[in-house]
Amino acid sequence: MGIRARVEDALLLYKHGRYEGAFLNALIAVAGSARRECSSRSVSDRDCFVHFLDRRWRGVLAVEFRGECHPIPHIFYKWFRCELVHEGELPVDIELLDTDEMSVRAGGSPEYVLRISRGWFHWFIRSVVEAPCNSGDF
Repeated sequence: MGIRARVEDALLLYKHGRYEGAFLNALIAVAGSARRECSSRSVSDRDCFVHFLDRRWRGVLAVEFRGECHPIPHIFYKWFRCELVHEGELPVDIELLDTDEMSVRAGGSPEYVLRISRGWFHWFIRSVVEAPCNSGDF
C-alpha cells in the first residue's frame, strides 16, 4: 500500500497521541511522494523533499535555529525526519506545541528551543494526499 499506508498509520498514531511517530510516518509519506514527483534519480532525497514542500508552500517561511536562518522544509528534513530516523527521537532543543494551528516559535535566551506546533502534521498529510503524483492512491 506504500504511501497510502504511511498516511493511514500517521493518522492512527496522531489520533492516539503518538505525535513523534505520527510525524515520522507523515514525513516518510512526504519523502516517498517527493521521490515520485522528482524527475531525476540523480537528485538527492533531501533536495526532492525540500522541493516537494516548497512547491506546496509559496513564499517559504524561514526560522532561526541554532544560530542560522533555515527554511521550514529544511528544518523538517534535517531535524525531524533525519533525527527521528537515525536517532529515534527529536533533538532536545525542539519541542512540539500542543496546538493544531500551524505555528513556529524560535525561542531565544535562556532556552534557545525551537517550538513547532502539531498543526504542521496536518499540512504534511494534505500535501501528500493532494499531490498530483499520488492521485491514484487517494
